[in-house]
Amino acid sequence: MGATPRESSAARLLRTPGLQHDRAQAALAASFSVTAMESPGSLLDSASLPLFGIGELGVEEQAHALADQLTNGLCLSPDRGDHRALLIDHALKQRAAHPLQIAVIGHELARRAGVPSFVAVCEGQPWTVVRGEERMALVGPSSIAGRPRPGEVRARCAHQVARAVLGELRLVAPPDSARRAARLLQALPCGGCRRRQAD
Repeated sequence: MGATPRESSAARLLRTPGLQHDRAQAALAASFSVTAMESPGSLLDSASLPLFGIGELGVEEQAHALADQLTNGLCLSPDRGDHRALLIDHALKQRAAHPLQIAVIGHELARRAGVPSFVAVCEGQPWTVVRGEERMALVGPSSIAGRPRPGEVRARCAHQVARAVLGELRLVAPPDSARRAARLLQALPCGGCRRRQAD
């Protein structure tokens, strides 16, 4: 079976330089989900409203408010068992999200609320990183011992996160979806964005 129109559209979008995380993940969701939302953007917009104004707080307080919105506002639970948890539409509707999606959703909520943030990997786990001028705080479903040094936190652009999501889907999804993931992986640019940190 060849590429569907949704898959072709997603492949074109995934080639876009400077791609935002929400657009990349919405394109993936539309490619894989039969009943995908038109865009997760409106749900992310409304879920970010309680965070407006936290930009005046310190980094730790911003991270705490973001973590509270992810766990209590959106009621997200980490789920590595269901391949659909790798898709943002499933994560937002079912409240069960792969840690990669929790990191993306956290970043998108913070970004909409005007809080500087990015998606990163530290100690092999995905995180939303809330950053200040001299400090940063990690938000995610895992815990981390001590305070990571900036060199241990590696930013991931939307292309890199999409590559990680598609790589997981290729391994754990049913055969048709695994083949679709393999095709979409070929559409991604090598490496990632040229920007240092994802927006």
